Amino acid sequence: MKTRLLWIAILAVGFTALYFGISRPQVSAIPSQLRDPLADLKPPGPPPLEPPVLVIPPVPTITPPIIRPAARIDPILGRVEVPIQNGATIDFSTGAPVVKIQGKDQEALESALKEMAEALKGTTIEAKK
Repeated sequence: MKTRLLWIAILAVGFTALYFGISRPQVSAIPSQLRDPLADLKPPGPPPLEPPVLVIPPVPTITPPIIRPAARIDPILGRVEVPIQNGATIDFSTGAPVVKIQGKDQEALESALKEMAEALKGTTIEAKK
């Protein structure tokens, strides 16, 4: 209990010191009879300074060296022409076109064509005038 009262007293003294020291700086120990004449003894402000002359030297221009692209070791292949074949699929998964003719592909193609024909059975397209 005594330590709590001691801490409360210390904090009260500290907050009082902060109040009078920080938030009320006009309170001073110098009497007003001396403070007023001292305020008139301030020296005049410093003379205005002229800004120095700014000299910017010319920036040297450097031409960058010409860098030529490196020669390719592997030749760039042209466009590969793949002949169109009925019932064949073209596989690009390896990066090159591979023509495959398989029975499963033909069956999938035929079933897809049938589904498309059934879906378009009742649709008509009218031309705009």
